Amino acid sequence: MRLPDRPEPRGAPAFHALPPFPAVERDLALVVPDRLGAGAVEAAIREHGGALLGEVALFDLYRGQGVPDGHRSLAYRLRFVSVERTLTDEEVDRAVGRVVSHLKEAMGVERRG
Repeated sequence: MRLPDRPEPRGAPAFHALPPFPAVERDLALVVPDRLGAGAVEAAIREHGGALLGEVALFDLYRGQGVPDGHRSLAYRLRFVSVERTLTDEEVDRAVGRVVSHLKEAMGVERRG
């Protein structure tokens, strides 16, 4: 196979302005039934995290001691940010509480303590 003489042109990179106020991150470790996909959990987090939830990233999967059979621990990093003001811990904690309540009631997902 012959390589091209020059690289293919790419589109211009996209730039986004940095928010003027600092973001607040929370790590959320969850005990999730194996039958439930990580994508469904992430979608529920996004849906119930509120308008200040900017990013959700899965960063850990664990099976083993402390996690019941038929379950796994998934850890997500939630990033909250406002372009209008600095967020308080209380409002971020309320948003995380809403997410955890929904996951427990609707999906049988528990917060890993």
